[in-house]
Amino acid sequence: MARKRRKADNHPGELNLTAMIDVAFQLLSFFLLAIKPVDVFANLDAFRPSPEKTNVSIPSSPMIKIMVLPQNPGESGTYVVNDVALTTAQTEAKLKRYAETDTTQTILIMCAKRSTHKQLVDLLDKCAKYKLTNLSVVSSAGI
Repeated sequence: MARKRRKADNHPGELNLTAMIDVAFQLLSFFLLAIKPVDVFANLDAFRPSPEKTNVSIPSSPMIKIMVLPQNPGESGTYVVNDVALTTAQTEAKLKRYAETDTTQTILIMCAKRSTHKQLVDLLDKCAKYKLTNLSVVSSAGI
C-alpha cells in the first residue's frame, strides 16, 4: 500500500500583535518615567557682575523704545521715541545724542503692522551709523 503524500498547507502563519503592543507600551511607560526633564532656566546665559567689583556703574538711561508707525503718503516716516512723536530727521538727531552718551544702550524697536520695511531698514542704518549695536526688533500687531 502506497503512502499518500500530504500536501503542505499553504496558510501563512498568524502573527500575534498583542504581545508586541504590550512590550511597546511597557517601553513607553519606562522611558516616560525614567526621563529627567531638562530645566530650561538652568541653561540660560546670564551676565552677572563679578563679586570683586566694588563700584557699580548704573546705565545712563533705561531702555530706549522706538516705535515705527505706518508711513502716510508723502511723508518721510514717523517714529515715536520714548512716547514722543518725531520725524525722521528728529529721530536721527535723537539717536546721535544717545550714541554720544553711551553706545551700548538697549534700544527696543517696535514695528507697527502696516509699517514698511524701508522705514525699519532706514532706522537700523541710522543706528549702525552711530554705532548703536544693542538692538531688539519686535513686531507689534496692536499699533
